[in-house]
Amino acid sequence: MSIEKNKQAIREFTKVFKNEHNVNGVDHLFAKEFKHNFKVPVSPGLQGYKEIGSVMNTAFPDVAVAEDRLIADENFVVEMSHAVATNAGPYMQYPATNRKIKWTEIHVYKFNKDSKIIEHWIEMSMLELMMQIDAAKMV
Repeated sequence: MSIEKNKQAIREFTKVFKNEHNVNGVDHLFAKEFKHNFKVPVSPGLQGYKEIGSVMNTAFPDVAVAEDRLIADENFVVEMSHAVATNAGPYMQYPATNRKIKWTEIHVYKFNKDSKIIEHWIEMSMLELMMQIDAAKMV
């Protein structure tokens, strides 16, 4: 496995999936047995990942994600990033606000020996996002 090859795969994923909003353009980066660790009820594997991407693209069609840092070893790449987007569509049960919002993300990608993504975890600043679209309030 190549650390640089794995990092390049994540940069391609960010470019195509997140910034070009092409949820179907990244299949070649994932192992057939890919597993996501989303807590929300979506399909298993890459299909579930694409479902989340489609939800985000509907709610935030101009989302732009920028890499802040990539940290890698032979098996894992950790991506710290931030996003800026306009809430131009509904998100979950909340209507669009047409506000420019921002949030941060930390992704952990596990790679197999063929430099394919085999597993993924995410921590996203959901409270920050939800507050900006009036879906949550601080008391």
